[in-house]
Amino acid sequence: MQNFQLWPPPDWVECVILWNYLLDSPVHPQDLYNWCDDHPSTSRYHVHGWQSTKGFAFRFEDPRDAILFKLKWTHQ
Repeated sequence: MQNFQLWPPPDWVECVILWNYLLDSPVHPQDLYNWCDDHPSTSRYHVHGWQSTKGFAFRFEDPRDAILFKLKWTHQ
């Protein structure tokens, strides 16, 4: 996938990862970026802070990528 940087964020499918989740799990924020960068999709993603300091909002152009992201990172 390709990281797409634009402001305001595009109106794509949003997946929020809270800091609480990251602090309570062995997941490092860079793992999320690596997964997106290495995912074999031709679409784009966008990342920005969510509600200032509460977490990250990953937005995916292709809804299928958002589903895979949610399954990978929010099932625990």
